[in-house]
Amino acid sequence: MIFFLDFEASSLSTDFFPIEVAWVNGDGQSESYLIRPAEEWMNPAMGWAEWSAASERVHGISLRQLQEEGVPHEQVAKRVLEALGSRQHFVASDAPPFDENWMSTLLEAAGSRRRIPVVDVMMIYGFACRPLLNRIPPAGTAGHAEAELKVSSIVRGIVERATDAEALRPRVHHRALADAESLWRTWRAIGDDVKRLVGRESNR
Repeated sequence: MIFFLDFEASSLSTDFFPIEVAWVNGDGQSESYLIRPAEEWMNPAMGWAEWSAASERVHGISLRQLQEEGVPHEQVAKRVLEALGSRQHFVASDAPPFDENWMSTLLEAAGSRRRIPVVDVMMIYGFACRPLLNRIPPAGTAGHAEAELKVSSIVRGIVERATDAEALRPRVHHRALADAESLWRTWRAIGDDVKRLVGRESNR
């Protein structure tokens, strides 16, 4: 199962903490949670930075809102492990180093040593194009190099069209669910484009 993941955080600095997480699976089913901060996250003496007002202006989530509406971090961590923790799952984001860091921060605060790898969403977009890539003749055979160049160009065009179209789509930015849904829609658009192209070629 593929999951498209996004975190919002109190800042992009490594010593800040996650405040919202959301994911969307390949079927379009989603979950989203505001995260009530762990006590240690609010303690600069323990190595955590203070709340960033500049970041709050970007994501629009206040510390008061987290305290009043957020789900306790232990509960969010438990649900993350239940939903995303299988080794058979691919968890993808458009910023893996950041999102994997926020994931680790959340799980560690809840007392878990588990790690959930986060891959670059471009790899998942590439998987969606596999029906085209599989049409390239094996290396060393006649026409391989020419076909590889042609298919690679087609794949780049498909991915660029899908990402450009999604970038123009009116939506909320810098909220976890909206951003995760955006990655999922792009993936769906790529898959649909690949199916149409393969279908046309099969009917020739």
